[in-house]
Amino acid sequence: MKYELGALEAELIFTLEREGRTLFTVEDAGEILNTSEEALRVVLWRLASKGRIQRVKRGHYLLVPARAGHETRWSEHIFSFIGEILDEYYVGYWTALSHWGMTEQIPRTVFIATTRRRRDFTYSDTVPIHYVTVSRHKFFGRATEKIGDHEFHISDREKTIVDSLDLPQYAGGVPEAAKGLLQQPDWQRIAEYADRLGNRTVHKRLGYLMETLELSPPKEVVERLRRGIGSGYSWLDPTAPKEKIESNPRLRLKINLDTRAFLP
Repeated sequence: MKYELGALEAELIFTLEREGRTLFTVEDAGEILNTSEEALRVVLWRLASKGRIQRVKRGHYLLVPARAGHETRWSEHIFSFIGEILDEYYVGYWTALSHWGMTEQIPRTVFIATTRRRRDFTYSDTVPIHYVTVSRHKFFGRATEKIGDHEFHISDREKTIVDSLDLPQYAGGVPEAAKGLLQQPDWQRIAEYADRLGNRTVHKRLGYLMETLELSPPKEVVERLRRGIGSGYSWLDPTAPKEKIESNPRLRLKINLDTRAFLP
């Protein structure tokens, strides 16, 4: 559906586009329009209702490109401004797997890890933004990447793998996370990160995948992961049906995926 813009609405939109500004504040809009506070509120409300801007936090708005969702990967566009609206964050899970080339899938949702609970939103009605709230002890392993002139934080390769095995529901399941292990990660860092997360199920899933994919990490890494297994049983993939195919007593895993799911 097409919506016509009023004079003040058009002035704000065209000025922001001309200046190449994606994120703006109520104060920025006021300086551009130089109008009353009441009129400014009406302009912002009308633009939001027409889908041309989107409120992302108190007093902060995103300019929605007119062609958002068409012929462009707007998830990458989001990377260019996400650091302006969040303090502690990193792009992670399935989105990071895709960024690092660890999966051929291009997830529709952008997954972002934060230490504070935030409300999800959908950018331009096309790109869902899902915030994953993590404990502070899990908030580590960030790398800094660039898109154009903008920097953004993303989990490094090893943290992406470990995070995806910790919460596979945000990574497309364990088979997607497993693909990263085929790219010769830093095994010492993998083991260190698994210990720091404090989730014994990650150790179990790593042990199973290393055996199933016939990988050969250093012996000390295998032993370190084995020490972190613990006694209770866990599901190999909580996103798959809870129908046990077999048990692995040594790794304390209930296997609910066919091994063919992990073959490249």
